[in-house]
Amino acid sequence: MLEKYETGFLVVSCSGALKSGQVSNAIAVKMAENGFAEMISIAGIAAGLDEYVDKAKRVNDLIIIDGCDKKCACKIVERLVGTPKHEFCLAELGYLDSEGPVDMDEVDIFRKKIKLLYGQAKSSSKYSVCGCETCTRS
Repeated sequence: MLEKYETGFLVVSCSGALKSGQVSNAIAVKMAENGFAEMISIAGIAAGLDEYVDKAKRVNDLIIIDGCDKKCACKIVERLVGTPKHEFCLAELGYLDSEGPVDMDEVDIFRKKIKLLYGQAKSSSKYSVCGCETCTRS
């Protein structure tokens, strides 16, 4: 299905004004850079652009990462794509918004948490991941 990303996973994230939204976006970017999942635009989905909505509907594993408890990305996906299977909210995972630039150490901490939780949900899949740093996909 997706040639560059062997797993066939798509990730969509909040990229809101709060720092948690920026951290969510940075996590999704990191997942895409590492080849774990293809990142798809939440703005494209929200705008109802067919190529984004259709792609999100076709994929088996759409991973949604929201920053705060408003869960805007999840609500957009629910409205235009359907009920998401894999939804993560940084606020619910213990992230506390603060001032200042995005800390890449925090990005890695929460990326690993999400991978671990996602891996637990997908443990029967040949693409299951444990979240440790010895797995081939970061």
